[in-house]
Order: sequence, then C-alpha cells, then structure tokens
Amino acid sequence: MARKRRRKFRRGHAPYLGKIRFNWCDSCNVPLVGKNQCSICGEKPRKVKISPPGDPFPAMEGHLERAISTIDEHFGTDVGKKVLPSNKTIVMNKVSALDAMYEIIVDGYVIGRLRFDIPKKGYSLLLSIEGGRRIGAVSKKKWVSCYDDVIPYLRKGANLMVPGIIGCDSGIEIGDEVWLIDQSGSVIAVGTARMSGTEMAESNKGYAIKIRTFSEHPYPRINSKTSTWDDAVLANSVHLEKIESEAISFIRKIADRYDYPKVVGFSGGKDSLVTYLLVEHALKKSPPLFFMDTGLELPETIQYINDFASRHNTTIVGQDVGNRFWSSVDVFGPPARDFRWCCKVLKLGPAAKAISEEMGGNTVSFMGQRKLESFQRSIEPRVTSNPWVPGQTSANPIQRWNALEVWLYIFREQEPFNMLYNKGYHRMGCYLCPASPLAEIYSLSETHPELYRKWRDKLLEWADKFGFPKAWADYGFWRWKTLPKGQMNLIRKMDLEIRKDRPSPKQKLELNVVKGVSPCVLAGYSLEGQFSEGIDLERIANIAPIFGKTNLSEELGALRIVSGGTTINLFSSGSLVIRGNDENEIENLTKQFERATTRAIFCQSCESCIPQCKHEALIIRDGRIAVDTSMCVQCLECDNWPCPTYLA
Repeated sequence: MARKRRRKFRRGHAPYLGKIRFNWCDSCNVPLVGKNQCSICGEKPRKVKISPPGDPFPAMEGHLERAISTIDEHFGTDVGKKVLPSNKTIVMNKVSALDAMYEIIVDGYVIGRLRFDIPKKGYSLLLSIEGGRRIGAVSKKKWVSCYDDVIPYLRKGANLMVPGIIGCDSGIEIGDEVWLIDQSGSVIAVGTARMSGTEMAESNKGYAIKIRTFSEHPYPRINSKTSTWDDAVLANSVHLEKIESEAISFIRKIADRYDYPKVVGFSGGKDSLVTYLLVEHALKKSPPLFFMDTGLELPETIQYINDFASRHNTTIVGQDVGNRFWSSVDVFGPPARDFRWCCKVLKLGPAAKAISEEMGGNTVSFMGQRKLESFQRSIEPRVTSNPWVPGQTSANPIQRWNALEVWLYIFREQEPFNMLYNKGYHRMGCYLCPASPLAEIYSLSETHPELYRKWRDKLLEWADKFGFPKAWADYGFWRWKTLPKGQMNLIRKMDLEIRKDRPSPKQKLELNVVKGVSPCVLAGYSLEGQFSEGIDLERIANIAPIFGKTNLSEELGALRIVSGGTTINLFSSGSLVIRGNDENEIENLTKQFERATTRAIFCQSCESCIPQCKHEALIIRDGRIAVDTSMCVQCLECDNWPCPTYLA
C-alpha cells in the first residue's frame, strides 16, 4: 500500500521566471550553478530543490547574524552558530511571501525559512525536517515527544493531539516552532504549536501541534567537509568562464552596433558592479559610471561609488537632484509600488537631461538588470529603450544570471563590494523605496536611525491627513496606493481601520466640464469648465505658448490663448471657456489643455520633457516648465510625452 506523503515546504505563489539552476557538490561541500561536473573534484553535482523563482545568494555576515540571533532566541543560546557554522558556504534563497522570507541552505539542504513577521516586527525560523533534526541534535528547547502508536496517523497527514504526547518543553508558547521526537529520540516531524507547553502537560485532550513535515529518515545529513567561498569559486570556474565569455561577446556586439558613447548604469549594487567589470574587460577600457544621485542614497553607497570611480580611474556622469524628493512628496504623496512617481522625478528625468547635456543626446547604457529580479524584468528584451529617457539604449549583459553567479564572479575578481551587503541589506538604492520589504526598512532604523526617523515623521503627517492610524506608517501599508489582498487580510487580522484605497493628495487638479460642446450665441461652439481649485495663471502662461499666441492680464485675472481658430479663456478662479468653429477640435484641445495645466502647476523640474523637444523649445524657469516662444512651433507633440504630473 502506497504511503501518503505530506507535502514539504509549499512553493508559494512566485511566478516561474525560468529554470532554477542550483546544485551541490557533496564531495567539496560547495554550491554549483551549472549542472556539469565540479571543477575541483570532477564529481557530478546533486540538484538542490529550492523555491521559485530560484535566485540563491551567499549568506553574508549581516544575514547570518540575523539568522543566528533568531535561532538563539527561540532554541537556546549558542544553538545558532552550531546550526550555521562559520566554516561552511551557507546559501540563502528569497521566497515569495507577504514580506521578507529566505530559505537557508547548509550542506546543500534547506534547513528552514527565515521569515519576517510583520505584526511582531521580528524574525522567526520555520523549520524543515532537516532543520528540525539539526536543531534537535544541539537544543533542549521547543521539543515535543510522542508515542510511537501515533506515528501511523502522522504518516497519513494527521496533526498531533494531546493524547499522543508523552512530554514537552514547558516553555513552548502558542505559535512556536517545535520539533517532534518519537520514543527512540529520533526527530520525525516539525510544526507549529497550537497549545502552550503548560496546556499540553495539563490537558487531557486538544489540538496540540500542526504538523508541517513528517519523515522517518532518522538522522540529519550533516557534511563534515568544511569549505570557503574561494572553494566555491574554484568549483564553479568552468561555468563562470562560460557565462563571462557569453556576456563579453554580447557587450562587444552591442558596442559595435551603436556608435554612441558607452556608459555603465551604476547603483553601487552587486549587479551593476559585475556589469561594469564585464564591460571593462570587453572594451579594454574603463567607461564612465552613469549614476543619478536621488538624494535618497545611503551614505555608504555614495562613498562606495566615489571610491569605485577613483579606483578604476573613471568619471561619474549624472545628476544630483538634491532635496527634490522632499519637495515633491507634498505634491504626490508617499510613493507606492503601484504609484512610482519617485523613479520618474528622481531618476529617469535627470537621466534624460544628463544624456542630452553630457553625451550629445544618445548613449548605450549597459545595465545590471536580471530576469530573476521581478516578473516585469523577466519578460523584457535584452536590449531596450525607455520613453522616459530619450536617447538611451539599454543593454543587459547579465540578464540571465542568477544572484549566486553574480557573487561568485565578484569573489573571483576580488573586487570590493558595497559594505551595506555585510550589514544585511539585499538591495542598493533609495533607502525608502516602497518596493523594499518592511524588514529592510526596519533594518534602516538600526543602521541609520536619523534617516528612518525623518521618513517616519513624514509618513505620520500623511497618516494624519488620510485619517489613518500610526500603524499605516509603522507596518508599511503606505507602500501601496491600493492595498492588495494579502495586506488587507493582515489589516483585518491586526484589527486595524485602514481603507483599501488611500485618498489622493488635496493638490490633485481636476477639470469638471460644466457645459459640454454646444452652439454658442456668439457663433460657432463653446465649452465651459471649472478646475477643482484656483489657478496660478503665471505658471500656465509659461507653458501656454505651445497652443498659440498668449495674453495674460493680471489685473483681470485672466489668460487668453488663441490657437488657430479657437480661443481659450482661463480665469484665476479656475473657470475655463473654450470657443471655436470645430466641435472635435474643441474637445481635443480641452483634453490637451487640462494635461498642460496639470504639467505646469505640479512640475517638479525633473526635466524629462526637455530633451524630447526636437525644436529645443522647452526650458525650466523658476523651478517650473516653460516655453521659449522663439523656438516653439505649436506642434503639440509634447502633449504625448510621459510626465510624472499625469500620475498625480
């Protein structure tokens, strides 16, 4: 009779982004990316099952410290270092979850998942059966022993009830991770406590343990062979040479195809670092770094980029946007995963300006984007362009690499990397990015408390404006404009009062058409509308020449624009009247004028539109977009260009 096997760790709901490439050489006790033989011992590797999308990386010092302290807190002092020894190559793998969660791989086996618990603002370790056996070998905490008579039921998928318990650790609390032993002392299961240790001891019945994994293999599969990351580099040397050769060939092909200045997009992170090294090898020279200082980079990153440029004897091309974020946030509200105005204002707009002013209007930017970073990047071509950055052709040499390949290449080249990785950070960039997990934002409170405090104070201001509790800021719900299902479930679980959709900032400008296009008593047709608030006519007058001849009367509080046979009259009260002889032209002009008004009022000087104009008619005047009337030909092509103000 076939046994019914309990499913091991659920794979979650991560999208499948490609074949997972992660193996292990048991002889050398190191990870192998390729499926071919180990470059040290020649043995064929063992495939390691990890969760998709499958982007493993070396556990750095900060990651290990966090995991060790979590294990010690739960299973006893000094247990963590025994389970995660410093003389082995320990790997982690990001898992799809509500927030940060990482599989921990030791000796080529997943021993558990390090999970950030949002309500508790801390980490816990979800044990695998291998992890339970390793914990059980060195810990005297969180154990439960059961009668052998219940094993057949556990084997069929049952959970553990009180009558099946012989004894347990009295310190077990509800929700704790526990490991289950049989009467011989072998660890046979791991799971979650549904009762406290005291309740298990004093009760005669009840649901005690929710079993996650059951297995009768009696011993932990500990490999006594020690290893270093230098060993891992040697073991993967043939594979690294293969992927390096392919990337260099791609870089040279792109460089020959485009006769533009070559730069490397550089964030200070691991992926852009490897991309730079590859481009440097391919082109036999050190290209400039293309870097936008958003004003939200951590100081270690700025220092690292400057040191890197000096070490490689190259220059930094880009823009420093200063405090633009802090002035823009009061217009747009907090950035969100589904409302990424910040990237447009702080990165893409300045990038467009840098290309226009410093590189003659065109460039090839070699970027460190990889398919495994996100679903969106997994479907992008290897060579792309971005409508927000005219003149930039982006090429991605390491698009198919996984994170382990990236790190092994860095180790092989012995190139210094950003010290923030050793502090437990997983990504570089804006420290308040809404795409970051809450776990990483909390780590900011430990490493850079002043920066964390400044952002939290701003979030609390917005929570007050929106009528939300402080929990909206503290538990990361600000990271969405429309909260997804998982976050709404968490809100209900925490008994919070937070709406699914956050209100738009009061500064949002809308045009309400009071009277649609209709015959006018003065001949022709007219349309009447009312903006949601009063209008600064001087700002509109700066951009109005794209439509035609403009006349501003400050005394009357009116702006008159003549566009062909159509006249636009705008008043400081927000009233709008458009008259003309063509119904369709009036309707189109109304939509265009509403967008132009929004652009003029909320312009954040990102300058993304300026390089787009082939007539060089757009300029920045007094911190807002304006038109050089001597250059503008009223083509209105600028109406079709992307602008962050349209997102408000």
